[in-house]
Amino acid sequence: MNAPELVFVYGTLRRGYVNHSLLGGASALGPARTREAYALYLDDFPYLVESEPVCAISGELYAVSASGLGLLDQLEEHPSWYERRLRPVVDQEGQTRQAWIYFFPQARGRLLASGDLAEARDYTGGQAG
Repeated sequence: MNAPELVFVYGTLRRGYVNHSLLGGASALGPARTREAYALYLDDFPYLVESEPVCAISGELYAVSASGLGLLDQLEEHPSWYERRLRPVVDQEGQTRQAWIYFFPQARGRLLASGDLAEARDYTGGQAG
């Protein structure tokens, strides 16, 4: 059996959003943030851009199986739409860990300068139920 992979989620895979159910078999490891600064944009979906250092991004950290990671790759259309890259994140205990993050190649939509999708109160496209 393969060791679980760590995945940092910042958008519709977060708890309370429409795609969170895809993490049903994953272990939730709690809130986390990126160690490096990136740009979080919001259009029809959230888009994270690595080439624009705006701020640390808020999200959640999960341990997923290889098959779970494959399911996330299908959702994110990796590598043709989003691209999955291994990057450092800081977990709720302040430990730096390497986790997969899905990035988009360019800015799309409006910049969320806070780096947190939860603060985009007008975004209902990804809200569950």
